Amino acid sequence: MLDYLLLKRVSICKLMLLALMWIQFDENSQNQLTPDYSSSLQVENLTWLGKTSVGEDVEHFCDISNTNRIGVWGEILKLKLVDLITDLPTCLHDASWFALLAITMMLVDKELDRVYVHPQYEYFSRTIALEILADLGDYYLAKGHPYLDFPLTLEDAKSLLPVNKKQELEIELEKFIIDTYEDDFDDEAPDVRQFSSIYLQEILKEFFAESDWHDDINQEAVVQLQDKYGSQYSEGAFSAETDGHERWGKTLVFLKKFIGMDSSFIESQSDLFLDDESQAADLPDYFCIESHLERWQDRTVVLSRLVHTLVYFLLVGQNYHPSHLEDLMAIPASSRTISSLQACLGVAAYRSGYYMAASNIPESEVGRNWLLEKAFPDLLNFYQTGRLSGKQ
Repeated sequence: MLDYLLLKRVSICKLMLLALMWIQFDENSQNQLTPDYSSSLQVENLTWLGKTSVGEDVEHFCDISNTNRIGVWGEILKLKLVDLITDLPTCLHDASWFALLAITMMLVDKELDRVYVHPQYEYFSRTIALEILADLGDYYLAKGHPYLDFPLTLEDAKSLLPVNKKQELEIELEKFIIDTYEDDFDDEAPDVRQFSSIYLQEILKEFFAESDWHDDINQEAVVQLQDKYGSQYSEGAFSAETDGHERWGKTLVFLKKFIGMDSSFIESQSDLFLDDESQAADLPDYFCIESHLERWQDRTVVLSRLVHTLVYFLLVGQNYHPSHLEDLMAIPASSRTISSLQACLGVAAYRSGYYMAASNIPESEVGRNWLLEKAFPDLLNFYQTGRLSGKQ
């Protein structure tokens, strides 16, 4: 079984690469860019917005430039590749961390409207979302968390009960059905088999929704019911080809839980917009971000470092060490300034291949296969050329 922590870090890398693609996609559509240009993040998915406490543009994240965003993502990645549960230092870090999810939601919605951030892969954002759920979440979530939407019979519902306490929960379920009927009709309950299927299904949904063992349902039974009734019975997205903004909104909500995103950054404004500088003294350090922005001004530098970290980690996985980055980035690769994402990815793939071959660092199959075969197959030639050069 693959290391869960490795899968989580790979998932973070996927979300960051997707966010960088969004920035490049948006900037390519602009006629003229200023150094402080900021791509507009507008999440319009009402289902997603209703389930999260963060606004459509993600507070604090919306206040900074794209270059600042790339810089703070680089700092977040540096921290997360060492310690996944570490607290992030400022509201800007937490907002930028949360923005990865918001950007994914926005890009999924754009794909549904036939606007594609990856020109060769129309299901790119949706596939990433489902891959992460399958890697980090319960299997039934990756199938579209369908059990609440099946046309459940009583026997179907019983099959979904957690195996380790199925007998006692069956008794609870039957009592719940009778009590609900009596509350609804103030009448003596008939034989459950005489209930209409629609009425029974609503009771069963309520029983599951109120449970505290929600996450322990019998996942094998979920798969069997999906086969029995069909994939159209799903509250969320059951495949990358799933249509429907509402379904995807429900699906993306679950990523917040598994990636570990915090929305405490919405509790106060930052020091960027204080009317009086003296107010900064009363502001917690967590909401003081202005001084951090000075470190992230050179687009070429911040983009190169973030992309090299992403590419190298995906290729080496558990063999990653932060100290490798300085040696890797010192490898000669190009004499020209590299400012575009695609060019930076190519250089990072070449240098990573070179460094791995020269230092005898093995590949990590899970990240390598995704990066070079599924996401960016054009990078394979750069990587292989680097490996050949590194062996010489």
